[in-house]
Amino acid sequence: MNQSRYIFSVFVLAVSMAGGQTLQDPGPRASQTGAGRPLEGLTSSQMAFFNKGLETFAEVEDVSAGLGPTFNLDSCGGCHAFPAIGGSSPAVNPQIASAVAAGAQNRVPRFLSPNGPVREVRMVYRPGTKDPDGGVAGLFSIAGRWDAAGCVLPQTNFDDPRIAGNIVFRIPTPVFGAGLIESIPDATILANRDANAAQKRAMGINGHTNTIANDGTIGRFGWKARTSR
Repeated sequence: MNQSRYIFSVFVLAVSMAGGQTLQDPGPRASQTGAGRPLEGLTSSQMAFFNKGLETFAEVEDVSAGLGPTFNLDSCGGCHAFPAIGGSSPAVNPQIASAVAAGAQNRVPRFLSPNGPVREVRMVYRPGTKDPDGGVAGLFSIAGRWDAAGCVLPQTNFDDPRIAGNIVFRIPTPVFGAGLIESIPDATILANRDANAAQKRAMGINGHTNTIANDGTIGRFGWKARTSR
């Protein structure tokens, strides 16, 4: 038995002994999750701030509002839509329609499908090198859109074997409660990391914070906590 399975088994055993019953997977929810709602007890100003953020998150952007020159979708809420605004991929992938919206001339990459998940592409290496990259590569170009007159930036050809072998995919992660995570002081995160050190060592539990180089803060979001906001 590997270490992670051992730790999980010990946890389940402890819960079983403490509560008198073994944990069981309840399966898919049969009702609404209640996700995406504001916290109870907000002040009127806090509620107004929440509603404004929700409105901005769901807004469909055009080029004048900052879309482009490459993009994955024209709305944050389009990708993060299920089971509520702020969640993950919806049942119908909005990227398909977005590829040709407003007259754009993009081809839909073969790894996207109408009923498949929203996907973001990241480059493993910087193109033409073996230097680690990890950056997001926009799927579509604004070239040809009615609101992008004069733009001739070509869409990246993701079917090119040199590129196809250098990409990995990410699907939208839910952002529910992200503001609460952002508000946790760095000192609290460090204190939690260092607490119960002896017990953690005995169980083989360890880890480290990911510090953001440009401002020295602790990473909390993105792939492997690569960003603090």
